[in-house]
Amino acid sequence: MSTVERRSAARANQRAAAFIRFQMLGDHEAMHYLLLDVAESERSRLEFTTALASIAGSLAATALGRDQALSYLRSVAESSAVLSGADDIDRYFD
Repeated sequence: MSTVERRSAARANQRAAAFIRFQMLGDHEAMHYLLLDVAESERSRLEFTTALASIAGSLAATALGRDQALSYLRSVAESSAVLSGADDIDRYFD
């Protein structure tokens, strides 16, 4: 990994950690600003998404244990797939 790639990865990790922190604090304005900054390029978006997934995976594994985290993430993916294909998605949220 080159110096440029390391710096880029560090920026992505910084942005992802800040985004998670802002989400936890409910600071939607800061989240919006951060997403605008991340949207500067396709590469930046990919790096941010990768960093976000890495941090989320580490937190989930630490909090739940690897197997339970994987089970939880599979459950989220499966229920989200059902919701995305539902004819009347709103009925699930009433």
